[in-house]
Amino acid sequence: MSNNLKSVFCSLAVCLAFVACKKEVANEPMAPNTSETVKAATDEQSYYTTPDGETYTYIDTTGAGVSSTSISSQKAMGDTTIDEKTFSKVSGDGSRIYNYQNSDKGVTTLVAYNGAEKITTTVLKANEPVGTVWTDNFTSGGVPATYKWQIVEKGISRTVLGVTYNNVIKVHLVGVATVGSRAANTIASADYFYAPNVGLIENIGYNPVSGAVELHRVFQKKSK
Repeated sequence: MSNNLKSVFCSLAVCLAFVACKKEVANEPMAPNTSETVKAATDEQSYYTTPDGETYTYIDTTGAGVSSTSISSQKAMGDTTIDEKTFSKVSGDGSRIYNYQNSDKGVTTLVAYNGAEKITTTVLKANEPVGTVWTDNFTSGGVPATYKWQIVEKGISRTVLGVTYNNVIKVHLVGVATVGSRAANTIASADYFYAPNVGLIENIGYNPVSGAVELHRVFQKKSK
């Protein structure tokens, strides 16, 4: 996979707030509201909550069977207006990478900046029925990319590290990118499992070519 395609794939990690690629972020909108108390952008039963100083701990298992502890610390840093909507600015892993999160009526939109490029993705449509498909089109590192999301299952139970979560939503992602005149390359293939009032509890990432599991990340705990 070329460096440009890797850049696109890393942008997905940024948008989902599990920062794996440490890159400088520039050209971000200024936050007009810097109050210490930031209201989480959540629904009554939210599947994607905005953190406020919590630390989310996940356990990673790679396709090779190697286990490690991945700690994703997130902190709400204020509210920002983007496209006339209010987004919560969130930092991850103590880095300079930020994303902006907005949830309204079950629809969760994330915005990240890769230099001058604004990457907007709708990662979840919690109120839509099984089979719902939507796409995001953007450019990262000068490479046009498309993310296709689909709600695969709803109302299921999922047991993670001995804890059973009910009313879970499963979303599948396929990402493609086109470099020059070459045929589109699949750059991302993953499943995401969301539990109400918890958020992401499990993420399975697949090799875009072979389909083999490359990452299995499960939620362990949330703490302050």
